[in-house]
Order: sequence, then structure tokens, then C-alpha cells
Amino acid sequence: MPTFSLTAINVGTFNLGEADKIITLFSREKGLHRAVAKGARKPGARISGKAELLNVNRLLLAKGKNLDIITQCENIETFANLRHDLTRLTYALYYAELTQIFGQGLAEESERYFDKLCLSMGLMAASGRDPALLCLEFEFSLLDMLGIKPELNFCVGCRAPLTESNLTAFNHELGGLVCHTCFHRMRRPAVSTDGVKEGAECYEAMDGQRTNVYVTPLVWKRMVLANIGSEQIDMEINPEQPKEPRALVGATVAARRVMQSYIEYKAGKRMRALDLLANLI
Repeated sequence: MPTFSLTAINVGTFNLGEADKIITLFSREKGLHRAVAKGARKPGARISGKAELLNVNRLLLAKGKNLDIITQCENIETFANLRHDLTRLTYALYYAELTQIFGQGLAEESERYFDKLCLSMGLMAASGRDPALLCLEFEFSLLDMLGIKPELNFCVGCRAPLTESNLTAFNHELGGLVCHTCFHRMRRPAVSTDGVKEGAECYEAMDGQRTNVYVTPLVWKRMVLANIGSEQIDMEINPEQPKEPRALVGATVAARRVMQSYIEYKAGKRMRALDLLANLI
């Protein structure tokens, strides 16, 4: 039976039969891949711990008729610190969920994305930085590799440069921010089924799909800085101050919600890990 090796992180699992598991992997070599871990649910099985979510392993697999079979497994990293912080663990599970949903589109970027994912997991486990900010940076990196990173510097409606004075909303359909003029030209208030207008945060496009979310200048700045990367964000924060000002923390959470809604719009589904995050933040 032909065999091959992979270096991969476990991003999803579900049970198979009485004792086996099917593991969704994201590997450096092949991108998203599924394989069977025989006996992974048996008490005391050598592979059981290595088959858990978020573990990074070096694997030897045998070609199967429908699914490949894991024949050898050497653990490389477990990100053990994540298991001691529910908030950070939930963000890491969100990374795994994003990988399952968008992983097929990362086949040509598999090596780059694998390294980014492992680095991001490590930062979430060990860094003292705000996990929401780390997550925001990761989301921008993922969208960049997928080729759907949003436009933050120019209005996606008229291409006018964005400033604090003309910035208004994020448009999911167009993939970026819109100025005040374009926002009022395109919007139509969302109306609920009983004919009552819903909250002012969201508006729907003419086809009924909600696509606009208001963005404040401070939230916009957090998005721009997260898009640039952590080095610039760290420069923005006073190194002698252990925690960010409350306004910046709130802006980061709001920026994350904007990105969450955009990602869900692109995915066509809600991220389950975020339901838990909403109760933790």
C-alpha cells in the first residue's frame, strides 16, 4: 500500500464507527486533507492524544480507497497553554473553523498558510497581547491569501480616498468601506417581517441582502493597523502600559465584529465558535 508523509495541524474531527476518528488536517504539503485515525477513541490508544484538535503532527499515511489512513504519528506541538484560557482557546478553535471553511481555496498557499496558522496559534497561546487584536490580524492575513481582503483606504463605491470626515460604513457586497455620499446613495433601511424598521447598524442592498455596517473612525484605524501587522500595532501602544485604554479595547472588539460579519457573508454561514466568543467577551 503506497504511503506518504505530511506535516499537519488538526482543524476538525468527527467519530467514525465505534473507535475511529476522521481528522480534518491542514498540511504544509497538501493543504486541506482528511484521514482516518484508527482506534483513536480507544482508552489508552497511542494516537488518541495526537488526534485532538489543534495538535501539530508529523504523519505517515497509507493511501486508502476513500480516505487515507494514518499509520504513524509524531507530535510536534500541542499549544498546551491554550487549554488554560477559555477565551484564547475559543479564538484558536475559530482559526480552525475558518481553516475548514476556506481551506480549499488555500491549496496554492498551503505552505505559507500552514506556517501562518501555526505562528498565530503560538501567539494566541503564549503572547500577552489582546487576543481579539491577534485574531483581527489573522483574519486579515487569511483574507489576503484568499484574495478577498477588504479595501480600507478608498471608497469602494467612487474610489475617493477615505478620511475620518467622509468614512461611513463597511459594505460586504462590494468588499470594503464606503464614503458618506455612496452610503446614502446605495442604502435602503432594513425592514422586519412585521414592517417595523430594524436597528440603525445594518442596512440591506436592493436585493434584500444586508451588506452595510457603520464604522467609526477609531474602529477604522484599528482595522487599518491590524491589516498592516503587529509591529505597527505594538508601536501604537505604550510599552509601559500593561493594558490598552478602554476605548481602544472597545474599538478592537467592534472591528472584529465588522470582520466577522464580512467573513460570514463570504462563507455563507455563521461561525459556530463565535457564538461562544460572544458570551466570553
